Formats: sequence, structure tokens, C-alpha cells
Amino acid sequence: MRGWNAKDPIAAMHPADAVILDNWFPSAADVMLRKGSAEHATDIDGEVETVAAYRPESGTQELFGWAGDSAYDVSSAGAVGAAVLSSLTNARWQWVNFATSNDNFLLTVNGADEMRVYDGSTWTTINGGSTPSITNVDTDDLIGVFVHAERPFYIERNKLSLWYPAAGAFAGALTEFPMQGVFKDGGFLMAGGSWSLDAGNGLNSFLVAVTSEGEAAVYSGTDPADFVKVGVYKIGTPIGRRCIEQYGGDLLIITTDGVIPASKLANAKQDKTVAVTDGIQTAMAEAVALYGSTFGWEVAFFPGGNMLLLNVPIASGLQQQYVMNTVTRRWCRFRPKGNCPGWPANCFTVFNGELYFGTDGEVRKAWTGTNDMEEDIEAELLCAFNYFGNRNNEKHFKLVRPIISWDANPAQIRLGVDVEFQTRTPTSEITLPQSTAGIWDAGLWDDATWGGDARLQKQWYTATGTGFAAALHMEVESGLASVRLSSVDYVFEPGEIL
Repeated sequence: MRGWNAKDPIAAMHPADAVILDNWFPSAADVMLRKGSAEHATDIDGEVETVAAYRPESGTQELFGWAGDSAYDVSSAGAVGAAVLSSLTNARWQWVNFATSNDNFLLTVNGADEMRVYDGSTWTTINGGSTPSITNVDTDDLIGVFVHAERPFYIERNKLSLWYPAAGAFAGALTEFPMQGVFKDGGFLMAGGSWSLDAGNGLNSFLVAVTSEGEAAVYSGTDPADFVKVGVYKIGTPIGRRCIEQYGGDLLIITTDGVIPASKLANAKQDKTVAVTDGIQTAMAEAVALYGSTFGWEVAFFPGGNMLLLNVPIASGLQQQYVMNTVTRRWCRFRPKGNCPGWPANCFTVFNGELYFGTDGEVRKAWTGTNDMEEDIEAELLCAFNYFGNRNNEKHFKLVRPIISWDANPAQIRLGVDVEFQTRTPTSEITLPQSTAGIWDAGLWDDATWGGDARLQKQWYTATGTGFAAALHMEVESGLASVRLSSVDYVFEPGEIL
């Protein structure tokens, strides 16, 4: 099974696609019930709207979370201690790690408070009178930051200006890089980033700056005084301040036209298929139309899970994620369903190789365990409808055989066969039984049976329906099992040509 198809008409999908793939994750060989989430740092007052990881060249990484008017050290599991920052205007900060010849820094700005910088031991408020200081621009006007050509570039709030220090520094007398004459549609800078490209003559780096009106300017060069404008490209309107994410050497930009790679900017407006979200473009367009103004849109790259997550905020405390396997480039959707809370994420980051997100009152670890906060994960899968090589004959479907593997823990499954593109709730219940193997930390050593290997279920089940095309529809509910589906077989009796 390839993945979620939210682009093609339901009657024209590849048979290996899925109409619904909720809380499953597609691999190269099968689809797996997604992993869960668990509490990490708790007792935080308010919605955690920023999580930022301090990543020094050597030594211990640290994790911080912003909620309400404060920031907290959330590196360790359990209840947080006293706030490390307080009396802040908001909790929506943009951040980047930057290393000088002497130290490593976490640079944070939000366009309302003065810049805060962490050096591994101390948080410092940066302004014109601090040590170090930033002059020529007020740091409470800086709302974005990214690194390019050995220096940070700061985005001034509601302006078409970048500000930068000397190479190798993050502070000092900043120099303005004005862009007022670059963009014909006006607006202000939303975000920026550094894009690397090997054009055959070595690796080249480009600065990309994106405006609120959907224009992207690209510059080559390493010294801002000698930047060369490569071009200005029209794209969809960017969504939110966190609309850009580094993805390998490329940049991904969340826009109303989909998630666009910087490497495809020249064709993005004319050719919508260049978007990495092309395979789910209908779902993407609907989400943008319904929730585009809601805070929480961002892309997160999680290498440890081979996944790219697009966070889609529906409302406060209600979010879903469109998730791509970065190996196969196939999609699925993580969402709340039934009693399963899903991942109500305001923001994501990777910390010590693991995925974390901020939510109401806490920071949670994601892609861990087999349940969400001790609630069963509820998943749904509807395969693409298949004519089985004959569009002219009606068929009487009698049996279905999903090839399922699981790790010997129990799971509840409901399945059925949908016909004629009509979606019905699966009603045939099957149970993946508990293994006789001993349970870790409960079974007696030298007495309990050693086990844990994956088991395979390949039975035929009654699933009836009559129509020209059919599709397996399956729901799974489990808080313990790791379930995988690799293929589906059908038995049907062909009818006459109608």
C-alpha cells in the first residue's frame, strides 16, 4: 500500500493508494499503526506555543518551552521548575542556534519583546545597552531569524528589511539590507532561510526571503554587500510566521498553493505539481481555506522517524498532522478519533533525536509507545476502490483477507468491503489475540514463555457486497499492539455485463 491519496478522483486512484489513511504510517512495504505520545514536562501555565532546543557543538542539549508570559526549562521529564524567563508579551517566538568561534547560542525573537539569547548557562536580554549589544535597530522589532553565510539575518516586524551583523557574530552594529524596491506586490517580510544547491560547479548557497503577499526573492553570494539577485518569484501566500523549514539542503515553504520547495520556486505558480503536498493537494487546499488563519501551521522534519510533519491547526487544542514518509514520499494523516486525543500540537521540535510538541499545560514526547496519553489509538483505513481489471462486470464480493502482522499484544479490528464508492462503517469484528508469551516486568523468569516476535494473521473473513468496484475498509483500536497491514486479497463472483 502506497499512502493517502487526497488529490485524484475516488474512481481514478491507483489500487495501491488509500482514500483514508488516518493514524497509520506508510512504509516501503506496508502501513503501520502509528506510534503514540506521552507526557514529558508538565505543570506549565497555559498553552505551550514554542519549543526550542539548544544544541551546542558538544555537551548537553537543553529544551525550552514558552507559554503565556513565561519560558521554562523542559529538558527533563516531570513538573517544571520556576520560569527561566517571565513578563513576556507572548509565547510565539522564532529561534535558531548559532555558533561563534567562542560559544554556542540560542537566539530567540518574537517582534514584541527584546531579543533573548541563551549561551548554555544564562539567558541574556539583548538591546542597545546590553553586553553584547545590538544597535541600529530595536530588538523588540525583530520577529524572525535565520542563519545564512556564517551570520544570522533578522527580520524586522512589518517591514521589508533584513538586518545582519558581521560574519561570525550575532550582535553588534547591525546593517540593514533594504528590500523595499524588490517586491512589486508590497507587504512585509514573513520568513527567510538558506537554500543550498549543487549546480555542477560546487555547492552554492542562496538566501530566500518570502513576503506576506506571496513573493520570494532569491540572492546568491556570501557577503550581503555583494549579494546578487537571482530572481523574484510569485508563489502562494505564505501561512504563518513559521512557514519555512530546512529540509536537507532545500527549504520548504507553506503556502496557499501547498508546501513548495525553494528549488522549485521558478515553476511553483505555473505548475502546482512541484509542491511536496501534491499527492494530498485537495486536503491541503481545504485545510488552508478553513484553518489558514489559525495559529500553529508549521513543517517539522523528524529524521529519526523518516517523516515530515505538516501541522494543521483546526482550533485551540485541536490539531491534526499531514505526515509524509521521507523515503517513499507517501502521505498519511494523524488525527484525533473517538477517545484518542491525537497530537494536539501547537509546535514541534526535535530534541536529542526524539520528537516533542507543545500543547496545553505541557510538553509531550511524540512517536513513542503504543497509545496517546494511555488512550487507545484509533485508526481507519479505506483502500482505493478497485475494478479488478474489469469495469464492465458487476461483482459479488464474498471474502476478504487482510495480511496483518502484530507483536502479540491484543487489538480490536473491524473490517468490511465498501462497494460502488459508498463508505460504510465496518461492522465485522475480529480480535488479534494475546500471545501466551510472558509480559515484561510481570512474567516470572525461567517460568514465563519468552516471546515478542511478530505474528501473522492471514485468515479469510466474510465481507459481502455487490458492485463494479470495491475496497477494504478497516478500523483498528489498540493501546498495546504494533499492527501492520501489508496487502489485501478478495474473493468475488463475477456477474454478467450490464
